[in-house]
Amino acid sequence: MKDSAATVEARRCLGAELAAYRDAAGYSQDQLARLTSYSRSTIANVETGRQRVPRMFWERADAALRTGGVLASGHDDIEATAKRERHAAARSASATRRTLAWQHLADGAPGAITPGELASASADAFPLPSWPTGLEGFAAAGHDANDLGTATGAKPDDMFSPRQASPGDLARLRGMREQFKAIDNSHGGGAALPMAAWYLRREVPSLLDGDQLTRGLAEVVALFRLDLGWMAYDAGQHRLATESFSQALRLAHSAGDRLLTGRILAAMSHQAIDLGQLRQAIDYAQAARRATRHIATPRVIAMLAAMEACAHAAAGDDTSCRQALDAAADAVSEIISGQAEPEGLDFDEGGYWGHAARAYRDLGQPRDAELCAARSVGLCLPNHGRTRGQRYAIRATAHLAMGEADAAAAAAEHVVREAWLLDSSHVLGEVARLANQIEQYQTTTTAVFLDQARELLAARSPAGTTTTE
Repeated sequence: MKDSAATVEARRCLGAELAAYRDAAGYSQDQLARLTSYSRSTIANVETGRQRVPRMFWERADAALRTGGVLASGHDDIEATAKRERHAAARSASATRRTLAWQHLADGAPGAITPGELASASADAFPLPSWPTGLEGFAAAGHDANDLGTATGAKPDDMFSPRQASPGDLARLRGMREQFKAIDNSHGGGAALPMAAWYLRREVPSLLDGDQLTRGLAEVVALFRLDLGWMAYDAGQHRLATESFSQALRLAHSAGDRLLTGRILAAMSHQAIDLGQLRQAIDYAQAARRATRHIATPRVIAMLAAMEACAHAAAGDDTSCRQALDAAADAVSEIISGQAEPEGLDFDEGGYWGHAARAYRDLGQPRDAELCAARSVGLCLPNHGRTRGQRYAIRATAHLAMGEADAAAAAAEHVVREAWLLDSSHVLGEVARLANQIEQYQTTTTAVFLDQARELLAARSPAGTTTTE
C-alpha cells in the first residue's frame, strides 16, 4: 500500500534532518556512505525522501554523526504511523467491500439481509442445490420446493412459489454475477464467495417453474457456479471449488453450451495443477480444447491453449507447452475488438503473457518467465488486483532463480501492496513463500520487503505466524 502524503512528507523531513546533521559534521555524502556501509546514491535518495531504508541505516547514521539516536527515533515514529495507516486502510477496504456488497444485495435480492449477517457469512454456510444432468429439473428427479429448501439451507418461509424465469430475471442474475465477479477480481475470492453464494441460494429457488430448469436459467446458473468455483479456489476451499465446478459442468452440458463447458474444464485443469494432479490437469485442458473445436472464437482458443500450456509446463513437458503457447499466441493475434464473445470472458494479451510467464517459471526458465511477467504486469486490467499480485510474484520468483535478490524483493513489495487489499489465500501464500526464500539474503532492499511481508502475514494469520505452510 502507498504511504499517505503526510508519511511521505515526514520521510522527506527526516531525510533533510539527516543532511543537516551530515553538513554540521563536515561529511560529504561519499564520506557518510563509507561510514555507514551504504552507497552514496542511497544517502542522496534518503536525504531527498525518495528512498525508504530499514532501521539499521538510521542506527549507523546516528553512530557516525553522534546524534544520540535522534534519527533512528524519528524513523520509528514514522514507521509506527505508517503501520497504523496501513491497518486502517485495510480495515476500511474490508468495510467498503462489505458495504458495496450489501448495497448490491439489498437492491437485487428477494429478501433482506442485515450487514451483521453478511459480515459473519461463510461459504460453507451456503451449500447450493445440485441439479440433475438433464433439463428436467427437480420435479423429474422426485424433488419439490421443500427439498430444494433443505438442499440450500433456506428456511421454509424463505422460499418463494416456483415460477418461470423471465428475461428480466435472467438479466438481473447476470448483472449481479458481474458485480460479484468484479469484487472477486479486485479483492479476492475470500471477499466475494460468501456474498455470491448467499445471493444464488436465495434467488434461484424462486425461479424454478416446478417442472423444468429452463435452458436460459441453466446457463446463467452454470456461469454463477463457475465463478463460485474460482472464488472458492482462490479462498483455499478446494472441496467447495470442486463441487462448484462439477455442478457448473453438468449444467453447461445440459444446456448444450459447449463454449462454457470448455471454460469450466479449463478452470478444473487450473485447480488440478495446484493440487498436483498433473495428468488430470492435462486431460481437462485437452478436453476443453476438443469440446470447443470449430466453434471457439480466437479469444476462447487463446485462453484454452494457454491453460493447456500451463498444465504441460507443470508436468515438465517443454515441447507440448511451447506448442500450446504458440497456438495461444496465434489466436491472440487474431482477436478482433468488438467481436461477440462468451459472457464474462476477458482473456487478452495480458492474460497470454501472464500464462506464458507461469509456464516458463514452472519449466525452470526464469529469464523468459521474468520477461513475460513484466509484459503481463503492464497489460493488467486496472481493477484486477489479484492478477497483478500474482504476476508480480512470478517476476519475484524469476529474479530469485537468477540470483537477483534485490530485484526479487522490489517485485515482491508490489505483491505485499496488492495483498493488503485482497482476501486471497493464493496471493497471501505467495507473500509467505517469497519471504521464506528472500530471508537468506541480507541487503537493504530485502530487509524492507521482509519487514512489510512480516507485518502483513502477522496481521492476516490468526496465530500471528509469518508463513502459510
